[in-house]
Amino acid sequence: MACGRCTLASQLFGPVADDLRLVDDEIAAIADVRYPPLGALLSHVVRPRGKRLRPALVLLAAGFADYPLDRLVRLAAAIEVLHTATLVHDDLIDGATTRRGTATLHSLVSGHATVLVGDYLFAQAAYLCSRTESVRVMGIFGQTLMAICDGELQQLFSAGDDRMTLERYLEKIRCKTAELFQTATQTGAILSGADEDQIAALATYGLKVGLAFQVVDDVLDYIGDEQTLGKPVGGDLRQGTLTLPALWVLQNLPSDRSVRQALESGGEDEGVVRTAVRTVAESPAIAYSLGVARQLSMEARAALAGLPDNASRAALEAIAEYVVSRSS
Repeated sequence: MACGRCTLASQLFGPVADDLRLVDDEIAAIADVRYPPLGALLSHVVRPRGKRLRPALVLLAAGFADYPLDRLVRLAAAIEVLHTATLVHDDLIDGATTRRGTATLHSLVSGHATVLVGDYLFAQAAYLCSRTESVRVMGIFGQTLMAICDGELQQLFSAGDDRMTLERYLEKIRCKTAELFQTATQTGAILSGADEDQIAALATYGLKVGLAFQVVDDVLDYIGDEQTLGKPVGGDLRQGTLTLPALWVLQNLPSDRSVRQALESGGEDEGVVRTAVRTVAESPAIAYSLGVARQLSMEARAALAGLPDNASRAALEAIAEYVVSRSS
């Protein structure tokens, strides 16, 4: 576990930090396969680099009723492996060569191999989910995978659409990102035997946190530190993807052509892209977008109001605050 992850785990994931190590072990076991080349590729993509935020949400959401550890660990691993599979395919689609400072899979092997490794991870995620022995959880898991594909297609087909409203943008990122956060908290609560009111509250919390997380991600693509992010800023513009900050500039500063020019260049003119990134970063779009994220974070915390006041709730409240204050 990297030092940054240790700090985050101790500060936010305290009640479940030890159990997250079990989740890491479950995920690492995926690479133990009979075909060594596949094992090497799997080891590369499942090695802990991210925050493990989604698995932590599974475990924390189970902190208000029973806590069936073995099944929760499998579910948390399934959620993270599903997330990893989407990243493998995303990096191929986007042509990204690095993620968090590490070479992406498709920069090391062919596109065909990358697709197949991603598919293998989807299958492993489904298998892990099946081992929760909950038909309800498995159904939600399948619906989530469909929603993620829906969101990615919405993003693909809406490239360059400067008429996108806030509502449409939030719907796109709900499918693309927030649905998996919601699934983490909802299914963790279900496995714990929480009552339906608690399950609904935790599902709402996960959705709102996931939306806030993606809005901040979209902001960091303009104002983040490239070394901290582990990738260049302006990636969305290079792909022709209009997120909330760029949409605000297009819709509120029509005389400024920098974002439009970046889109028209197809992301190929680095100078034009950098100018557009600077325009967005220095505009009121950033404050506006962060305001949207903070409102979503407040709504997430409000959803927890009826839950017992314990360590899990405190951690969930802290996570809702963290997602809008993070720098990576």
